[in-house]
Amino acid sequence: MLACDGIHLHTLTTRRPEEALVVRVLRPTTLDEALAVLRHSDEDTKVVAGGTALMLMMRTGLLFPDTLVSLEDIAGLDYINIDEREVRLGGLTTLRTMERSKDLSAVLPTLTQALPLVANHRVRNRATIGGNLCEADYASDPPSILVTLDCQVRLRSTRGDRLVPLREFLVDYYETTIEHDELAVEVIIPRPDAGTRTHYVKYVSRTSEDRPCVGVAASLQVIDGTCRAVNVQVAGATSTPFSVPRALADCVGQAPTDDLWAHVAHAFETEIEPIDDVRGSSAYRRQVTGRLVKRTLRGLTQNHPNGATRL
Repeated sequence: MLACDGIHLHTLTTRRPEEALVVRVLRPTTLDEALAVLRHSDEDTKVVAGGTALMLMMRTGLLFPDTLVSLEDIAGLDYINIDEREVRLGGLTTLRTMERSKDLSAVLPTLTQALPLVANHRVRNRATIGGNLCEADYASDPPSILVTLDCQVRLRSTRGDRLVPLREFLVDYYETTIEHDELAVEVIIPRPDAGTRTHYVKYVSRTSEDRPCVGVAASLQVIDGTCRAVNVQVAGATSTPFSVPRALADCVGQAPTDDLWAHVAHAFETEIEPIDDVRGSSAYRRQVTGRLVKRTLRGLTQNHPNGATRL
């Protein structure tokens, strides 16, 4: 182990298809150190938190970074803070910590019940919420749920902080708005009021894996028998969580009936342009989307418990 301006330096040997690849691994011990390193970095430098996605991409030859900045030795970014207005999650908080938090479960039961549906406990013990969002995996479960909850991501660099709504942060397959010198240091979720109901339905078409063919996250606020706010996001079928704002806006002021949910489901089924892959064809995903949207919204109307369901 060497030292480089007070930052521990390691080397990691991996392999390109036909040659060995030596990667520098920098291990800053403070957030300021990490940001200083990234300020002088370029696109060939990658940040690694839990490493559950990045290391797999390196092993399969999808990425060949020359430098990794490991955040593992940085303290103070793994927290769950809850007050009367919002939930704040440190960027290095693991999915397993969130899953097992009774305080978080009491406030965001849909999110915490969906986490056990992600991969396995070994992955969740390493994977962080910041890393999960920065990976921007189209088939990941948490992003769609967090978008329905109006989540924001706090990005930090030596230039300062900026808050980005998650729906704007995710821009394409494995692509976000984060700059190469920024870190996702915090995830901020407004605390749902007592009248808001949420649920996530995950449909898995292949028993050999956990990734969804289609997932539907929904939130619904009903006041005096009419819809005050409706949000629906589809996961696993498009590059980023998919929604139809026009159809959701039509719900405001309307009674939450099966006819209304059929209208919303038809809009989603008509307007979504799903991918084709081993989990389902585009046509199949289109039909599943419509059915799951209606099923999820009907469950919220019928006072099913807030939470997550795997089909």
